[in-house]
Amino acid sequence: MSNIVAALDIGSSKVCIIIAEMKNKQFNILGVGTSECKGVKKGIIVDIDSTVEAIVQALKQAEHMSNKKIKSVFVNIPGGYTNLYKTKGVIAVSREDREITKEDVSRVLEAAKVVAIPQDKEIIDIIPEQFIVDGYDEIRDPIGMVGVRLEVDANLVVASCTTVQNIIRSIQKAGLNCDGIIVEPLATSSVVLSDDEKELGVALLDIGAETTDISVFKKGSLVYTKVIPVGGNHITNDISIICKISSSDAEKIKRQYGVATSNLIRNNDIIKINNIGGKSEKEIYLKDIAEIMEARISEMLYLVRKDLEDKNLYGLLSAGIVITGGGLFNIKGIQDAAQNSLDVSVRFGYPNFIGVANPIYSASAGTAYYALKEKRTSQIELTSSAPKEEVKVYEEEYEEIDEQRRGGFIEKIKDFFADFF
Repeated sequence: MSNIVAALDIGSSKVCIIIAEMKNKQFNILGVGTSECKGVKKGIIVDIDSTVEAIVQALKQAEHMSNKKIKSVFVNIPGGYTNLYKTKGVIAVSREDREITKEDVSRVLEAAKVVAIPQDKEIIDIIPEQFIVDGYDEIRDPIGMVGVRLEVDANLVVASCTTVQNIIRSIQKAGLNCDGIIVEPLATSSVVLSDDEKELGVALLDIGAETTDISVFKKGSLVYTKVIPVGGNHITNDISIICKISSSDAEKIKRQYGVATSNLIRNNDIIKINNIGGKSEKEIYLKDIAEIMEARISEMLYLVRKDLEDKNLYGLLSAGIVITGGGLFNIKGIQDAAQNSLDVSVRFGYPNFIGVANPIYSASAGTAYYALKEKRTSQIELTSSAPKEEVKVYEEEYEEIDEQRRGGFIEKIKDFFADFF
């Protein structure tokens, strides 16, 4: 089996597919595909057909670039749309010589999953915090140790059945199978955060188009996650509404002239932009743009700080805060503004790999890296011939196989992460 995976990131503004491989312990990007997505609002799929269209377009690009045919993908789910439940599992070690094996770890994780959860939720992951062998705690990997009793303290990750089903259905209608669902903070942190940062305590802010995903790591584990419904598009909308210009022009202004604080504007230059309808031009002062952006960015950072303070998490952030995602990327002065507002050390993070060294690829590259690290692979045809120019989606064929896939497939998702251990 080839050590190649395809990873899908369904965002509020774009869909991204990455094909990657792990060769000689080196993570390599083989193909990248992106397309605009209008079927997702605030991280939730609201229009399956539009989402499927975006997936298909990104799929064609990635296949063309990699010269491979994708049959299945791993997909991430925003951490803020999941819930963490503390849980504990206990088993007796099975072998006569009392050596703990991978099977024992799998069994204790399965035991930890036996808890009551709401009917509209389903388990998508379990994150071990520590293993305990015969009373000795703070063990990260008990495999190979000798003991009689194996315990685990873990966080159970559950998500809305509706959210999960809509993700799976969109993937299947695009002609793909779903290899598994990975919690986005775990994926993104694998390529953006260092092990030392996650051990000491760090907050990861994944700022996208419409949402900001807050995740806190401590002692190597994810301990908190939350979604705030504000992102980079809100800045664009503010500029568009206040200046009475189109959203596309507002986005161009934000990217070309945007600053995080108005005191960075020394020369109050004027730019000319077409009015909506294009019949006349209007003059806009860069100082006004800067003040609009400063107000919205200050609000975003205030909401982040307030949430962390309300949950008493600020004391955990010995390694500070790391910002990723495309929402605030390339805005001049944003790091200093964030550091002043959040009052901790702040840095920007992105995947340090050729082809995806940009914060907009943090989630998709992280999903691929996380899957490969856990020795998972996708169904990909390794062929020297170019992929077909068109990916066809057959609704009738999907409906025929839907009932066959539905039951067994959900069970596969539930049991997916247990296979990692």
